Amino acid sequence: MYQILFQLFILTIFSLSLIFLQSKYLVLVDTPKEKHKKKYNKNIPLSGGVYFFTSFFFYSLSTIYQYENYVINLFLLFFLILGIFSDLKSNFRPKNRILFQTALIFILIFTLDLKINRTGVFFLDYFIQNNIFNLIFTSFCILVLINGTNFCDGVNCNVVGYYLILSFGIFLSSLNLPSYLRIESIIIIFFVFYIFNFFKKYFLGDSGVYVVSIFMAIYIIKLININTTISPILALNLLWYPAFENLFSILRRSLYNKKIHAADRKHLHILIFELLKKKNTTDLSNSLSGLIINIFMFIGIIYSIKYSFSSKILLTILMLNIIIYLIVYFYLFLKK
Repeated sequence: MYQILFQLFILTIFSLSLIFLQSKYLVLVDTPKEKHKKKYNKNIPLSGGVYFFTSFFFYSLSTIYQYENYVINLFLLFFLILGIFSDLKSNFRPKNRILFQTALIFILIFTLDLKINRTGVFFLDYFIQNNIFNLIFTSFCILVLINGTNFCDGVNCNVVGYYLILSFGIFLSSLNLPSYLRIESIIIIFFVFYIFNFFKKYFLGDSGVYVVSIFMAIYIIKLININTTISPILALNLLWYPAFENLFSILRRSLYNKKIHAADRKHLHILIFELLKKKNTTDLSNSLSGLIINIFMFIGIIYSIKYSFSSKILLTILMLNIIIYLIVYFYLFLKK
């Protein structure tokens, strides 16, 4: 208990320090221009990348020594730099950004020998035995997760809350974890950021999205590989939201002949935000939008982990999640 309180205290002090320094010197701050963001009367720090990288780095130093810890930290640093560059350069072309992401992911997978060993889909399980196909498939999955997570990062708490819930669900489970991973510490890291993000004291930014996505991608792949008795479909159930948000956004924009990389206000979280903004005059409509989605995701994640040994139940939960998402989305879209 004392250790948890100590971590909460240190992370809170660290967060306040970041907010103070970035706000005072206007280093890596966000001045929202998008219509779905409220016009703040001061710049909000994009602290996500620095916060999560630093937290994960010092967390790894307190765990059992393993070579891969240092490799992971090195690549988190590379993604942090890429994310900061993306945050600072509004004209950073999406094609170039994806090219850099792909190159880093390829090197990361090769260095860590990170592989998706099984998918639960018979023909994919056959092809992933081939090292080249596995490299391409694993890279594609991580790339989808990163950019899907970026699509979800349109309202406060949505992304951080999602990964907080995911970590908490795994904490409640009986799944085996990598020897170097203390899930309680990861939960605390996400929780502290969630509180500050809820009250709009700082944002994730691209740098935060990249660092968190890569960390969780490695974490989930290793989790599924270690627990060989569970269904690999669990990985889909745990990460379906950012992946589906990515796919759905691409299909939706292609259907309307819009640029795939162009930001718009037609994501589910934005539609929920606009509905709340009409009915709620408080300054927390943005954060409440993320909280509502968090609650919905919590139910699916908890039940998915509970039935992690049954592919049929997991697929049923996955389909229900997608159906509910689409029903709510089109209801809000047509109502708008």
